[in-house]
Amino acid sequence: MIELMIAMTVLVVGLLGSMGIIFVATASNGRSKLSTHAATLAESTMERIVAIPQSATGAAAITAINDCAGNAFIVNTQPGGAPLLSSGAFADVDFNQATTPGYAMAYTDCPASPGAAGVPYDVRWRIDPGPTPNTQLVTVSAKALAGGNSPVAVFSRPRTLHQLRGDL
Repeated sequence: MIELMIAMTVLVVGLLGSMGIIFVATASNGRSKLSTHAATLAESTMERIVAIPQSATGAAAITAINDCAGNAFIVNTQPGGAPLLSSGAFADVDFNQATTPGYAMAYTDCPASPGAAGVPYDVRWRIDPGPTPNTQLVTVSAKALAGGNSPVAVFSRPRTLHQLRGDL
């Protein structure tokens, strides 16, 4: 009887440990998915901005992006934009500052299944003079927000991309 109790205790400890590993792996997978979506969204926004010539002004310097929730966002491609954490060539966007109109969007991705809610993302960008007179440094950053169908969004980090546009 004692041997049976010891065997059951060992089995319970093993099962609890296995369950913990499964929970950690599931949360990690969720964070990876959010990170991948954020990077893809930042890349898509970057491509839209870089496609507009740096010499464009007025309406020619504006494009739009639509999300799965039916929202249309104006994307301004003229110099200016979201505040950065520090100065320098590869500074990150400061998500603690207020958004700058025309340089930010609250994008909602498409839900994974019908009837589910899409995950909201905070996407911001900035356009600064580049290292040469005919270039501009474009910084785009996207971050998953808490809400939608993702409780692990709180722990996801922003994904930031930098690219030069213009005549190198």
